[in-house]
Amino acid sequence: MQRPYLKSVPVLGALVIGFMGLTARVAWSTGLVITPTFTTNFNADFGANAPAAQAAWISAANVFSTNFTDNIHVNITVDAVTGTSVFGQSFYFLNSTSYASLRTKVVADAKSPDDSTAIGVGGSMTVADPTGGAGTWWVTRAEAKAIGLIGDDLNNDGKTTFGTGNPFTFSGSIAGGTYDFKGIAAHEISEVLGRAGISGGTIGSTTNSYSLIDNFSYTTANAKSLGNGPGNNFSINDGSTLIKLFNNALSNGLDSRDWASGTNDAFNQFESSGVVNPVSATDLRLLDVIGYDLTPEPSTVAASVLCLAMGLARRRRGSAARGE
Repeated sequence: MQRPYLKSVPVLGALVIGFMGLTARVAWSTGLVITPTFTTNFNADFGANAPAAQAAWISAANVFSTNFTDNIHVNITVDAVTGTSVFGQSFYFLNSTSYASLRTKVVADAKSPDDSTAIGVGGSMTVADPTGGAGTWWVTRAEAKAIGLIGDDLNNDGKTTFGTGNPFTFSGSIAGGTYDFKGIAAHEISEVLGRAGISGGTIGSTTNSYSLIDNFSYTTANAKSLGNGPGNNFSINDGSTLIKLFNNALSNGLDSRDWASGTNDAFNQFESSGVVNPVSATDLRLLDVIGYDLTPEPSTVAASVLCLAMGLARRRRGSAARGE
């Protein structure tokens, strides 16, 4: 059994939040701090499951706090509705900018090897505006903080909502016929962080609108595809390597920058029941190139330390052989 996520909703102006409840700090150290505010609706509608649902949401947020080092605060209202008309849904505020300004910010924020590939010669973040100057580019408030387009603050950056009538598993093995709530929460949180695409839509009265993630969509080598049709893939090197297939939003009307169906993944457009839907290494790479600072892989750090130790040992043995 599969359930689709609802289309994410960009918001211009004030986001109206009816009832504010418990606020929880997710990360306690410097770096990316994601702070949820659970509404009274969330707690009332989830009832006895509210503590477990809160813990699962916080655990999902901690995946991002652990893997990214941006010194920013992301503040998200966490709401719920009864029934099954909503599975998972996100709302987020947007900031607009020119492509030239956006690229300047992305270049200044580049830290990882993938960032270097994306902004370099043959990278997806081309010097020339792929719309020829006709488009307006948008990033979510959280993403704008991450790339330095706006300063860090404690204002609300968006909202995630869940339908409490759906059968969820909140921790441990995912029971048959139920859905991995942590994976669903990670899906919606990542859209507030900036993963949802706009793909040539209209934002407010602004036509030809695009988001930073749209710039990493390709059908083949040297063929950027800013739209929401079939055959769009995530690529950081101008389409030379197609990393993962995006959802075909033209056919189903849903989010264009969710993944197409395949391996179980928190960022898929459709979530299967009875399985864990994790945040994958590819998911983290995607967030990395759209503005977030990915921490080094533990294995990479360990390998670097090992190589350094081996190098020092060889140098010491060589020095001893020379009688130094």
